[in-house]
Amino acid sequence: MPDRLAVPTCVGCGAMSRPGTCETGCAEHKLVLIRAAALDALTNAERQILANTTALASPAEHLLDRRTATEGWLAAFASVQEQARTALRSAPDDPAVAAELDTPAEPAVTWWCNRCGGIDAPQPCLGICVWRTVEWAHDSTYEDVRERVLAERRTEQRLRALLRGLACTTPHHGQHERSWRAFAAGAAAALDRPTHPEPRGVDR
Repeated sequence: MPDRLAVPTCVGCGAMSRPGTCETGCAEHKLVLIRAAALDALTNAERQILANTTALASPAEHLLDRRTATEGWLAAFASVQEQARTALRSAPDDPAVAAELDTPAEPAVTWWCNRCGGIDAPQPCLGICVWRTVEWAHDSTYEDVRERVLAERRTEQRLRALLRGLACTTPHHGQHERSWRAFAAGAAAALDRPTHPEPRGVDR
């Protein structure tokens, strides 16, 4: 069956009805649907999350570069710290994305005929039904995408927390290498990468 279905839907009570054409009576199979607009909103949020993650990952990758600090840890730390601040400004945390992920779409249970494509989802009428053609998507598709986006969001948030800490940290004199290594370990965890020892440099 198609990924999306256009079905006459009552905007008041949520009833759906697409008459079947089976002469001997339609088969009834349970079909759980989500408004396609909710799936589209989810994929839009995913695009924003991935764009943010790309921007936030750049300073984190820099922390893992073993060639970075050969000219001095103080200068290297100041450089990656400014990269973190720039990345955070370029990829702000949009509260609309969090709201989208915190409130999953409400599924609708319908009965579908696999022979003619008829769909029925009766609901108690609230008065006069107002019918509109609405696009629906499979609930299983929505749930698969949502699970993936939630994982991507967790990566983005780990990177965001790492860079916020980096942007606000002022190491004590002689402690820039130690601070770098601590943030590099955090970057490896956020990016799910193995850690490597950075080269020894001069803390100046």
